[in-house]
Parts: sequence; structure tokens; C-alpha cells
Amino acid sequence: MSTNGYKLKIWGARGTVATPAPAKLRFGGNTSCLAVSLSDDEHIILDCGTGVRLLGNALTVTPGRERRFHIFFTHYHFDHIEGLALFQPIYDARSRITIHGFEAGGQSVGKIIEDLIRPPYFPVTFADVPSNVDYVGVDGTPVQIADVTVSSLPLNHPDGCLSFRLQRGGRRIVYATDHEHGDDPTDEALIEFARGADCLIYDATYMRAEYEALRRGWGHSTWYAAVRTAIAAEVGKLVLFHHHPEHSDDDLEEVLAIARGEFPATEIASEGLELPL
Repeated sequence: MSTNGYKLKIWGARGTVATPAPAKLRFGGNTSCLAVSLSDDEHIILDCGTGVRLLGNALTVTPGRERRFHIFFTHYHFDHIEGLALFQPIYDARSRITIHGFEAGGQSVGKIIEDLIRPPYFPVTFADVPSNVDYVGVDGTPVQIADVTVSSLPLNHPDGCLSFRLQRGGRRIVYATDHEHGDDPTDEALIEFARGADCLIYDATYMRAEYEALRRGWGHSTWYAAVRTAIAAEVGKLVLFHHHPEHSDDDLEEVLAIARGEFPATEIASEGLELPL
């Protein structure tokens, strides 16, 4: 690993449901998952969509050494948690896994996860996996992991959602998926949260016409709201994320071209894309 910094790698960028179709594989069909490897034995993970399975399979297992995983859930909709039960390190007794999430519906993150990953929904009971699992409630207090500070901010999404900001020294990446623009206090808070960040990863699920005609109130945003936020927050790079399952790679290329006309430093999130931290 480079001594100059870490890289946040995207393992899944699709929203709602995985899309293993030929026209949707250039940017990837797995659902939301991003990760930073702090060392071979310590990792920060943002969301556990189907992409986390690929991450688990890619990790090198060092005999006899403990590995630590810090998982931060933005929220608990299926496309952000469905890969957790297939993440191989949870079945390794040498793994120490800390899961960070907010209380929802009066239930802690631990109860939410353990109620979901158990029979008859899944053949394994998560409460009994051999790894060492701890739960931490997110209450807005920044979390320090090695030399990375993880901060959170509530977003506008049904059942709640959090944005996370990763900061290491002067570098900052903001992950703001599953957010619907239009609530002024939340939008303004997000702009300040992302102010001057090196990279803003933002929900751009819908085309403008889709959103205006059919999808208001569904909890997701658009490329033009992403651009507006990036400009207002004066970020260095914008990464459009949480791709609609019906949007093909060609559709996303078209969105990228239009968005770059407004904000040239725009990218489309794709599996394998690495962002310096």
C-alpha cells in the first residue's frame, strides 16, 4: 500500500437491485458498497450491497492474523445491506467486525441486522457467526479509525439515511447516496458538510424527466441536483452514484456527457473506481 494515502474503492454502484445484464456491466451491476483498506488487516466499509461479496472474496487472508472491519450503514434498505450475509470475513473467527448504524423504528442496528439475517430469511443466524461482531449506534459523533475521521449527517430519504464524510489530514470524501433534493435545510446542511471536499459521491438515480414526472417523493435525486450541490459546495470532483436499475451503460454515458457540460470534473461511479483519500 502507498504510504502517501489510501484509496476509497467502489465495489458496487447500482441502486435498488443488482443488474447482471450485458448492457449494464461497463459501470457494474452490483449494489452499493465502497471500502478503504487502511492496511492488509484493517478496512472501512460503507454499505454492504452485493458488492461487498466481491470485496470479501478479494481480501487476502493471512494465517493466524486478526482482521478488523469497520462497517458503516447509511440505512437499512435491502440494496445497502443484502450482501452482508455473503461477506466471507464474517465466517472467520479471526475477524473483528464493528457495525455502525442509526436506530430505526425504535430498534438498534444490532437488532435490525440480527432480525434480518436469520431463518427463514437466510439459513445462517447472524447472531451466531464465528467472527467477533460489535455494534455502535451512530449519534452524530465523529468516529476515529486509525488516521481517518468518519463524520455523519442525516439526509432526506424514506426511513432515514446518513451521509458519511471520510477525512484524512486535509483530504475529504463525502458519500451522499439515497438523498432527495428539495428539502432546503437538509440540502444546505449537505452543502456545508461537503464544503471544499476533494470528492462528493452523490445520488443521481433519476434522469430529470423521470424525476419531475414520476419520482418526486421517492427519496432519490438527479444529476442536475448533484451538479448544483457540487458547485455550491466547491468540491474538487463529483461522482454520480446509485444508478437506476433500468439505466444502461449508454444511458449513463449520456448523463455523464450532459453533467460534464455543467461541471467538468464529473465521473460516473463504476466498479473498480478508486478515489484518493
